[in-house]
Amino acid sequence: MKTVSKARPSFVAALLVALAFALGFAEFVLIGITPDVAEGLGEPLTLIGDIVGYYALACAVATPVVALATARANRFKLTAVLLVVFNAGNLLTLFADGYALLLMSRLLPAATSGTLLAIALTYVPEIVDVGKVARVLSFVLAGFSVSSVVGVPIGTALADAFGWKAAYACVLVLGLVVSALLLPALPRKARAAHETTTLRSQLRLLGDRRVLANIAMILAGAASTYVFYTYLTPVLEDVMGFGGGAVSVILFALGAACVVSNLLSGWVANRFGMRALPLTFALHAALLALLAVTVPLGAAGLADIACVCLLMYVMNSTVQMLFQDVARRDYPSALTFSSSLHPMSFNAGIALGSFAGGVVVNAGGLLATGPIGALFALVAAVLALVLVRLTAQDREESTTTERLSNKLEDRFKESA
Repeated sequence: MKTVSKARPSFVAALLVALAFALGFAEFVLIGITPDVAEGLGEPLTLIGDIVGYYALACAVATPVVALATARANRFKLTAVLLVVFNAGNLLTLFADGYALLLMSRLLPAATSGTLLAIALTYVPEIVDVGKVARVLSFVLAGFSVSSVVGVPIGTALADAFGWKAAYACVLVLGLVVSALLLPALPRKARAAHETTTLRSQLRLLGDRRVLANIAMILAGAASTYVFYTYLTPVLEDVMGFGGGAVSVILFALGAACVVSNLLSGWVANRFGMRALPLTFALHAALLALLAVTVPLGAAGLADIACVCLLMYVMNSTVQMLFQDVARRDYPSALTFSSSLHPMSFNAGIALGSFAGGVVVNAGGLLATGPIGALFALVAAVLALVLVRLTAQDREESTTTERLSNKLEDRFKESA
């Protein structure tokens, strides 16, 4: 096996962050160029806008399926194949001359994006020291979020200047560059668990109460934010009265707050772990509920929204580490599958929140999205409390087992 230099781990980690950015860029760029695409293809705006939801749904469904189907494959070769499909989809978008081809070209990257992110997360504990895992995981996940802050404005500017396909040309170039740099840098060693992996051995992971509670908590937590966040721009324009230029600046600032939230997740995971999440979700629920009151007040509403953005990704590192820790200890053959559960659950939560937000806006208006999102956050807080109890029980059982094992070993030594 090729020896890894001291400088190599940080370089590989940086490339994994760049990969996450490229994956997010491919998913979110359409948000900023929907009118351009609709005009260019002669299709209704809402029809093109629906592709954002289809992308998230395809990612949520395909991620665990691909992870399960390819669990016995060599991880490096699988990464290479998925990157080829990802880049091929982005290339195909450049030839899209109608809705059907555009949709198909976007579903190809969606089908690979979640699994690529999951694989990237499995590499992190192998390339950095144990004490840095949570922080690097937060960086990788932050890379995905940064794409919505930086990538969307870049795509919008390119579309305005050269047409909407220029934005996807940028997506393609970024994907190709990251692929070319990342593949030679990744470790080639295959994990032994892949040699004995079966579908049944992986699906056993879904019978673990901790895993199921974690999935449900992520789904509820993501939905709580996206009930409101999906309609953030109309709220800023129609309720708060900001113009187009001001909205762009505000969205950029709020996006930066989301990035900080991802980085904060690493510190929370290292310092407090799962114990911090019940309080985090409860606070999130309170801030979402207050939006109905603060948004019409202007500055207070912006401050409230910023606080919501600061909390929306705090769970990321903690939940990802829980999935991987449970898999490594109790279900080693399901490691990649375990890492796929986070992007799957989060994308499902985005879809749930977006669809729920549409229903809420039609029934009660834009100001009703915050309080409804708060209900999802309260569900997440309850599930977080359940997880705290389950993980505490698990630690207690492990400690008891270890003590019994040590006593038996001591007695055996004495009798010998």
